[in-house]
Amino acid sequence: MKWKFLIVLLILALMTTGCAEKSQESGDNGISQDSASGMQGTKEISNSEAGVTIDSVVFSRTGALITLKEEANISQVRISSANSSTDTVDIGKTDDQVIAAFDWDPETQYKFELITGSGVSSALEAYAPEKPALKEEYTVELEDVTPGSIEKTSENIKGVTKFSPDSKYFAIGTHGGSLKLIELATGEKVWEKQLVKGIADARITDIEFSEDGKRLIVGEESPDAFIYCFDLNGTEIWKFGAGTELGSDLDHMPSMKKIKLDSKGNIYVAASRACGYIGEKYKYLGRVYSFDPEGNMRWKFPESELMDIGVTWIDTTPDGRYSVFGTTSFTKAENWKDGAVHVLNGNTGIEDWNYSLPPLEPFFDYSAIWYSTQITPDGEKLITMTSDGRAFLFDNSEIMKTGVPEVKWQANISTPVVVSGVPIYGSANYAYIINNTLIFSIGSTFSKDQNKDAPIEHPNGNSLFAYDTEGNLLWKWRLDGYAGECALNDRYLVIPIAQNLVTEDRNVHGVYVFDISKSGGSNSKLVQIYNTKGITVSADISPDGRYIAALEAPSRLDDGTVLGEYKVHILT
Repeated sequence: MKWKFLIVLLILALMTTGCAEKSQESGDNGISQDSASGMQGTKEISNSEAGVTIDSVVFSRTGALITLKEEANISQVRISSANSSTDTVDIGKTDDQVIAAFDWDPETQYKFELITGSGVSSALEAYAPEKPALKEEYTVELEDVTPGSIEKTSENIKGVTKFSPDSKYFAIGTHGGSLKLIELATGEKVWEKQLVKGIADARITDIEFSEDGKRLIVGEESPDAFIYCFDLNGTEIWKFGAGTELGSDLDHMPSMKKIKLDSKGNIYVAASRACGYIGEKYKYLGRVYSFDPEGNMRWKFPESELMDIGVTWIDTTPDGRYSVFGTTSFTKAENWKDGAVHVLNGNTGIEDWNYSLPPLEPFFDYSAIWYSTQITPDGEKLITMTSDGRAFLFDNSEIMKTGVPEVKWQANISTPVVVSGVPIYGSANYAYIINNTLIFSIGSTFSKDQNKDAPIEHPNGNSLFAYDTEGNLLWKWRLDGYAGECALNDRYLVIPIAQNLVTEDRNVHGVYVFDISKSGGSNSKLVQIYNTKGITVSADISPDGRYIAALEAPSRLDDGTVLGEYKVHILT
């Protein structure tokens, strides 16, 4: 009967501490979690009076987090259930916590046996919840910022965060140009540098760690548009500024938009400058660069001129064989083609092929590729999207054989529809490749009529669409908010969600976690939600899958009220 009494105590404790199961219901702090705490139906069964006292078990994406009531030197963890035999699992540990890595089944009772170095053991039984928990470990407060209007995504406060390959550190680049390196286990700041000083709207745009985790490659938007290389001590190893080539003024600063590294440590970067309207033409300047690990320029494309078109994204294969990008603008350029896919030899910078996607008439007289050109790691397939809502797949391996670029398939996902005489479309933002799943992220709804707002949200606005490589729709999900750049590994897709411009629902902000390996539709793949008061503008997932970083930014409502704070949430 003792264990029944313990159950009652545990339930009462959960009710008083707020750890009971939630299902997307906000607490007093405005943050919700789409999961149980993992503590329902627990039963402690210590076989020694000197045994370790287990405080709680929380089921996560990668296993279970076991918290102890006092410090103990745990050397082994054995896990069993009615459907599986006892097994010793890999563990990570601190003085009072143990992370047991294993794949668990929902709504299944597990027995956890903890064994110390001296052979003392304690055990606990716990039921796995329907979905894993998402728990905030701590936050990192960032600098004071002036919030933009929540009615304009273009005014969103920005930032970027990136985990190191060994999951020991994470770096934060802020809207004000600050770069921080944080120790993940403790949340302690290792060092901080102010890269951009005293210039409004100058910021850090991207961060990448080298494959060995010993260096950080950092890009910025500023009059100099530097790309930096730092070691883990914060020592600057080299830097290069694209501002001397792209030009600059304080209203139209150049930017290192996107950085990629190959397995040899070579760096590829898309640099661009939006120069604004000159007459009726919107002018961009763009160039792609590649550097070796020591900062020596390997090549630049084009070699002898700047493109009069924007380049805001780049991708490369791990072996560096291919480097790909798309071009963008709000109007047609004079010399270079808008909405064009370019495939380069990543070793030489020489173009293998290009293909210009025609505008979607009569709604548009130009094509724009913003953040979406991606190539599969083997270099065989390439996907991209135009901002008018079209998705495309190219068979790169076939094109390299025949020398004839052509689209393999096209999907009109969020192309314009006319509602009450107003043509509306969902802006096509990002494309991702996880194994053989192609995922397209559709953003906010916009009116093509500049004099009229969108009367409703586009049917496919603020949504994810997943296809196979043959163009078959696998699943889709309504995000209900603006999706920023996602973080992904070979299993999880983590999506930061900001404001919905049409519905103005302030409860959708946060991070949404999809497990692409799960069978079934989108409901089964959506495994976690963590809501924030402010908009969530950036996210990352640690390589070991245990941690998620969500960067929250404040926004200003119409009445002047500020919603949210500028900080990073570290979640497990």
